[in-house]
Amino acid sequence: MTAEFFRRYYILKIVSNPKYFGIYTDKYVSNKELQRVLDKKYEDFKNNTFLGKLKFNGEKTLRRDLKSIKEYFGVEIKLKRNYGYYVQKGTISQEMENVFYRIEHLLISTKAAENNFNITPEKATLNTTIDLLSLINAIENNFLVHISYKGWYDDNKFECLEKQQFQPLHIKEKNKAWYLIAYAIYEKEIKTFCLDKRLVEIQIFNIKVQNPIKFNEQDYFKYSIGILNEGLKVEKIKIKVANHHLKYLIAQPIHKSQKIIAEAIEMDTNELNYANPDMWGEIEVTLKVNYEFVMEMLKYNQWVKIVSPKPVVDFFKEHLNLIVKYYN
Repeated sequence: MTAEFFRRYYILKIVSNPKYFGIYTDKYVSNKELQRVLDKKYEDFKNNTFLGKLKFNGEKTLRRDLKSIKEYFGVEIKLKRNYGYYVQKGTISQEMENVFYRIEHLLISTKAAENNFNITPEKATLNTTIDLLSLINAIENNFLVHISYKGWYDDNKFECLEKQQFQPLHIKEKNKAWYLIAYAIYEKEIKTFCLDKRLVEIQIFNIKVQNPIKFNEQDYFKYSIGILNEGLKVEKIKIKVANHHLKYLIAQPIHKSQKIIAEAIEMDTNELNYANPDMWGEIEVTLKVNYEFVMEMLKYNQWVKIVSPKPVVDFFKEHLNLIVKYYN
């Protein structure tokens, strides 16, 4: 992620939706108005290193930015004399919109933390040296990347890579962390890299990967609760949920496969008597049961109980028994 990334991000946002930024001149944005909004953003985040270049100098810089926006985003911005800049063709992909939303959230969180506002944001772990715009462009164009990575225990037991070749496939955010899904060209397998300080370096080449693989993130993560996709058996898991927490899971499902099998007979109880069978509802999810699933269940404390199938119940009990031993 670079300062240029943020500037181009905001140029595209401003020209795509000028009214959102207080520009009410039909669909055109003059150079003066564009710089005014960028100056305001700069003032909003003036202590942020990355936004120091929001104040671009001259039309040459702007022309270079518009060229990059067309190349990376597929959105062509033109200048109509005496009117201003406008989007001639192209739209931002949903994936890019999601990235933009996350970047905006990251900026607001950083600002809140730096200024001690009455907000306590969670700290994002994204490595700020990564040029996300170029990485997304590499994904869309099947460009070759070299990755140097110093893994932790969960990364295949401290696996370290030095400039290995990959085809970048997808970027996913989970629990305030960003991950790159990439295909190892020589090993012929898909790997996952956390885009935090473990990523020592990523080099992007303007070279197409030979015989690139096709990747569909919906299929790849279909039975995943997070970012892992091991070769495990897919299970239909039934889970009892206490009434007060069932409301949360109805609003925010564990997984997109979640189904409500039964709501609690008593959805509202003044006392949390977990021995009362009427305060329990039931859901079903279809997942691969890995350690991410275990962590998700542990997060819900005594408010959930895995009912079936038995191998999943036994797998979870095994983890619980190991934890209990720590306190014996």
